[in-house]
Amino acid sequence: MPRVDDVIDIDAPREKVFQYISNIELQPEWNKWAKKTESTSLERSVLGATDSMVMQVGPRKETVEGIVTEFKDGALYARRHTKGMEMTERYSLLTIGEATKVAWSVEYVSPMGPIGKMNDMLFVTRLFEVLMHDSLNILKQQMEGTR
Repeated sequence: MPRVDDVIDIDAPREKVFQYISNIELQPEWNKWAKKTESTSLERSVLGATDSMVMQVGPRKETVEGIVTEFKDGALYARRHTKGMEMTERYSLLTIGEATKVAWSVEYVSPMGPIGKMNDMLFVTRLFEVLMHDSLNILKQQMEGTR
């Protein structure tokens, strides 16, 4: 299962960054592959919360459904797709002085079987890396008020 990781330091309080990251409905503002999101459970940003997302990695758009699998307020947020592309993403936040270090990991199963694995080796992992890096920079700009 391919895995992509990135980390960024943001000059903003951890609680503010966490609140923004863990709100699935705000992800299209900063997450490059989240095109449309919707909370599908009554409670949001809690363990077991469910959502729906139209995501796009490369030319392929897909509707996925997810569930929050880990939640520690202000520190840890993870969700796993329950429908659509098999993927798990995890955000860990740590206070560093007055800043916040955000670590983001994504693990996914290449779609389309053996052809997908070849495509992944040539293209998809690198695309995920670029999209993740760009997304974290947008997040930083949003949280620091420089955008």
